[in-house]
Amino acid sequence: MNGRLLGKEGREFALKALDLMDQFGVAPTPENYSVWVCFASDTNPELCETLKNHIESGGDFSETVNNELFEQYFQWKAIQDAILESGGVMCRELGAVQETLEAAERDTAAYGKALEGASHELTATPDAPGMKKLVESLVSATARMQRRSQALEDRLQATSNEVTQLRTNLEKVREEAMTDALTGIANRKRFDESLRRARRDADTKKQPLSLILCDIDFFKRFNDTWGHQTGDQIIRFVAGCLTRHAGENHLVARYGGEEFGIVMPNTAPNVAEQVAEKIRKTVESKKLLRKSTNEDLGNITVSLGIATYHEGESIEELIERSDTNLYRSKTEGRNRTTVDNSRAPSRSAA
Repeated sequence: MNGRLLGKEGREFALKALDLMDQFGVAPTPENYSVWVCFASDTNPELCETLKNHIESGGDFSETVNNELFEQYFQWKAIQDAILESGGVMCRELGAVQETLEAAERDTAAYGKALEGASHELTATPDAPGMKKLVESLVSATARMQRRSQALEDRLQATSNEVTQLRTNLEKVREEAMTDALTGIANRKRFDESLRRARRDADTKKQPLSLILCDIDFFKRFNDTWGHQTGDQIIRFVAGCLTRHAGENHLVARYGGEEFGIVMPNTAPNVAEQVAEKIRKTVESKKLLRKSTNEDLGNITVSLGIATYHEGESIEELIERSDTNLYRSKTEGRNRTTVDNSRAPSRSAA
């Protein structure tokens, strides 16, 4: 723990953080407090710079913004902490197994000596009393070996269960770190990871790779008119439409703010365009009501841009071409899908 957060100074930072959260309308959740106490105590330069820029630009602190700040600066720490904790548990478990194995080795050696001694005594002790004593000693040594073998088996089983649980916990933490908190779809980290993997597969398997970028039209106007909770409702709605129409092998992600991406391995351009048009028409056709008041939110539409991977190009170039097509959709009327420059937009704005 940072020493500055202890004692009187720590209490001052805590009060300052809560005052700032109240000033900017930030809900006092543990995640938000983690962000603002770092800002108040100036303990994370990158986070402080991001917050200062956001405040100076007049940006608001919606649930979306707060979730993104926590994910960006604290989610990976959760993974690191989980790994360190898991490593400690594993060390303890392996230490216990090692001790059990060493004890088993000693018992095995002792059992071997008992058998060796019994071999000599069999030839030297032919009388019944001596034979009885010898058998009793062998039975006793064998029972000790059985108990040790059972203890070793139990210890190994317990360790196996512990390892399985640790793997499950780590996978859960990783899944949370790769998921957008607001929508439940993949976040930007998973998007980048998935696109890199898809590009490698496209080069190796010589299969097509398409990318869709999607943006909610006039989103700022919805936010300014209805508030950020309604803006979040719209973002979740659009995310659901993308997920509904994407293929099983496609990855739907929140690319940033009100923008989404779909990574489409082994998907030809015409198929990508069909998916994009289904998404666009679904969003346009739905009547969305404000949850708190049941007011009609008006016509919600999205613009989309599609690019297909060209062998040898970089990830950045692929994203840039898709983004350029998205920009064309926005500037040429919105509520449309635009494909690579060699092809015309699929439809004019309604």
